[in-house]
Amino acid sequence: MAWVICVAREDGGALAPLRLVRGIEVAEKDLLVWIRGSGNDEKIERLLRSLPAVARYELSSGNRLRNIELRIPSETLPALDWQPLNKWLRVQMSSSSLSHFSHDDKGFGTVHVRIVRSAEERPIDLLVTNLAEWREFALNAAEIRLRHLRFAADATGDVVVRGKPLPPLPGRQFVLHGNIAVQAGFAWEPAVSAEVLSRRLGLGADVLALLWEDGTFSRIEAEQFVPATRSAVRETAEGFVTK
Repeated sequence: MAWVICVAREDGGALAPLRLVRGIEVAEKDLLVWIRGSGNDEKIERLLRSLPAVARYELSSGNRLRNIELRIPSETLPALDWQPLNKWLRVQMSSSSLSHFSHDDKGFGTVHVRIVRSAEERPIDLLVTNLAEWREFALNAAEIRLRHLRFAADATGDVVVRGKPLPPLPGRQFVLHGNIAVQAGFAWEPAVSAEVLSRRLGLGADVLALLWEDGTFSRIEAEQFVPATRSAVRETAEGFVTK
């Protein structure tokens, strides 16, 4: 069965859990994001049901749309510029997630925070590396090394890896304080709690902030992280080759 779903443009980030599903396409028109695909896989259907949909349709011949709340087709699918979902998401991430996963300005709202050197030693929780290094590691490492890792990639090929133990790859290391991560060897001043800083940054419970040494910060939505399987890494790398 072919289907079409509309979501508000501001809810586009909710599509991230579908990024590795083949065959799903996306297009934008006015203030809506249109998503189309086919099939009746139960796992995918559960993900589709969780979307904050403005409308849900069954697509039939002649591009006719039947709203699932009605018995007969009553609309026609508009002419749109469709593209693969994973390609569209990379473009969205470049402007609203990470540094290229979305950098925000210095100052952090009304709390004027400075990033300063710190002698405190803490375990490393996150690694920011590049896609080429990550792909080489993931495709050759034993599966047990990947089992506890998750990753998010942005449009420029930067990758954030989280989990334990982290891979021994070149990159920038981060220490987690709640849902705020600061580069290893740095801290923020004034030393307000992570909870206070999180509120000042306007972070939701499912949003991670990376604080960089230049005083900027980046945001990653929880759903942008996917399990570090070989297939997921390969799919991500192939997307960059073909975009």
